[in-house]
Amino acid sequence: MNNKFIKILIIINGIILPIFVIILLTDFLQSKFKKDDFSTNIDYSTREEKLPELKETIRYSSIQKIPNSKYFVVAKYLVLDDKPSFGDYDLIMPYTVPEKTINILFLDENYNIVRKLLEKDSSIKKMFISNAYLNKEETQEKLKFLSFYIAKEDTTGDDKINEYDKHFIYVCDLNGKNLTKVTDREINQFQWISEGRELLIQFEQRDENGNQNLRYGIYNIKNKSMIEPKSID
Repeated sequence: MNNKFIKILIIINGIILPIFVIILLTDFLQSKFKKDDFSTNIDYSTREEKLPELKETIRYSSIQKIPNSKYFVVAKYLVLDDKPSFGDYDLIMPYTVPEKTINILFLDENYNIVRKLLEKDSSIKKMFISNAYLNKEETQEKLKFLSFYIAKEDTTGDDKINEYDKHFIYVCDLNGKNLTKVTDREINQFQWISEGRELLIQFEQRDENGNQNLRYGIYNIKNKSMIEPKSID
């Protein structure tokens, strides 16, 4: 009787044990394959993907004559990865400047470089000459000053001075001397008046609801003074 019972247990164990081993092995293999497959699809590494760095190279515009003056100007500007920019076409100075202009060089009548507009390369977004809307003869006769939008400080916190920083109006003589900041206030637009002796400036000013208020001033370049006419909101 005992021998028979023992034989039955041996038979049962011989059947159940292989099945149990197969189940465990199958479960192990399934979990292994799932883990490997999942790992190949998702990268858990903490390695940061670096964006390709754009290389900035320096270019110079062609030499352009300043109307009503014996001086010439050349723009020093940047291009990314040697891509063409508007500065390559020589059609815009001295009425504006190439994109990413960082300085302006002034040359005398013998084409000697006599000065830089900025002591340190910064950002010059725009350049305006007075009476540019007049014909060539009138512009040459009446042009007295140059004006620029210039940023000299990093206002965005990215450790660079470029076109994204705050720019302000500056004026200078036709030879690049006496560069003067007109105002610390942000502006919408300005125009030359009084035959190029003054600037009519419209300031950027808004109320608490975001509505723009009309605020403007008249800047006398010779006296370096600003008056603000009365306005009605």
